[in-house]
Amino acid sequence: MEQYPVPQFIEDEAKMVSFLTVRQFVYLVVAGGILFVLYSVLPFSLFILSAMVVGGVAGVAAFIKVDGTPILNILLSSIGFLSKAKSYTWKKKESLYPFKTVQRAPLKKVEEESKLGVGQRSNLRKLKTQVELKTK
Repeated sequence: MEQYPVPQFIEDEAKMVSFLTVRQFVYLVVAGGILFVLYSVLPFSLFILSAMVVGGVAGVAAFIKVDGTPILNILLSSIGFLSKAKSYTWKKKESLYPFKTVQRAPLKKVEEESKLGVGQRSNLRKLKTQVELKTK
């Protein structure tokens, strides 16, 4: 039986206009609408400044992704994380397969008489006193 490679890195957004997805197209159209309103309301010098800000925000929202996640989702998740109360509690999780205790054979006590003997006693103390007293 033949094995076929499994597709990876599949984009879930279809292209709408040449290289733009629906989401990117909507961001740019909304930014264009905002800029049109600002052009008719503001003086030209303020319009240029606001156009740079609105266009930059729309461009970043439409085209920047971090690890395949749109930057807007990351920003909204960050805001949600920072605004929620945090309580750090630790709960011991029971393992799925608890360990069974193994009964071992009881240890036998070694009796004094059955200890291994150490040949002779050391003459170290005797030599120490001879050296200290300078005797032979």
